[in-house]
Amino acid sequence: MPEGERAYLGRLRCKDGAAPAYDRAGSMGEGPFGFIIDLYKVTCAAESPVDVYMDMYHDGPENRPVPGFTIVEP
Repeated sequence: MPEGERAYLGRLRCKDGAAPAYDRAGSMGEGPFGFIIDLYKVTCAAESPVDVYMDMYHDGPENRPVPGFTIVEP
């Protein structure tokens, strides 16, 4: 659900160890598992935003970081 998406994004870390900023850009339609996919723009300081697509019905928590980021334990 949206709380899980925000919890995951809150655990991501930029290369410098700081938490990135993120904004929900909207719903992108149906994903490969039949659920709506949300798009978030995730930004580290002085870098271009990274598109992160999320399925809010994914069984979590997800422990793999988006490429280019690290993740902290929940």
